[in-house]
Amino acid sequence: MNRRTTERRTQPKGARSPQLERRRQLRRDKRRDLLIQCWRIVALLTASTGLGWLLLRHGWTLEGSSQLVIQGDTGLRPELVARVGGLDFPQPLLEISPAELENRLLRDLPVRSAQVERRGLPAQLVIALEGQLPIAHATRQRGNRSERGMVDARGHWIQPSSDAPNRVPSSSLTVKGWTDDRRAVIAALLKERNAFGSPLISIALDPNGTITLTTKTLGSIDLGDDLSRLMEQIAVIKELSRSMPAHLGKKDNSSLDLSNPDRPELELPLKPAELAN
Repeated sequence: MNRRTTERRTQPKGARSPQLERRRQLRRDKRRDLLIQCWRIVALLTASTGLGWLLLRHGWTLEGSSQLVIQGDTGLRPELVARVGGLDFPQPLLEISPAELENRLLRDLPVRSAQVERRGLPAQLVIALEGQLPIAHATRQRGNRSERGMVDARGHWIQPSSDAPNRVPSSSLTVKGWTDDRRAVIAALLKERNAFGSPLISIALDPNGTITLTTKTLGSIDLGDDLSRLMEQIAVIKELSRSMPAHLGKKDNSSLDLSNPDRPELELPLKPAELAN
């Protein structure tokens, strides 16, 4: 018998079927395509990030104060805000810290609130300012010199500035001897200024701690230095404004001692005959 025809045609050991090779080739092609897609995504993100950074760094740049949008009725000019805020043009938007700029404006401008927002396309810095509304004139001591200014309803000092126009107080009320640690007392008295029953003319704060008010009807009122009784003293002033004869408070050099609000004392000036004795 022919050996060639009788030999069993068996598949060599280790040989792979065409179907298995096809599946493996498809898996390799899929992995390769996935790797290519991943590299494309990485390249696209890298390029986008780079272009975005270049745009933010060099495209979104403030060239001058004209790109500052000041909101609010403070009357502050963009040039002043830029100078106080320490902006050095050209100024990239990314280098501006809104929180730091807000703190600078609150510290050095006559405003009680400040909000800063960066905007692009076009590049702008939007600054919303709420001005201080002065309600009284004020004086304070700085070393050997006296300074004039104003205060708002919360007792905050308002420094006059030709660059930053301020509203003029509607009354002639004056706070004398303003200090930062007495703001709460000043604010409490200013809050009640229209409820005393007598127009309040001045609030004087002595360095020794005593407080003296001057009203149109009751004259000079000594509140002493016990701040814990301030609200009681204010209540007594309201009551006396209604009940005390107006001519008593109008006497020259007369004063009302309310250091102890439980026992108000009216001190009248001595008559010439009494002075002689």
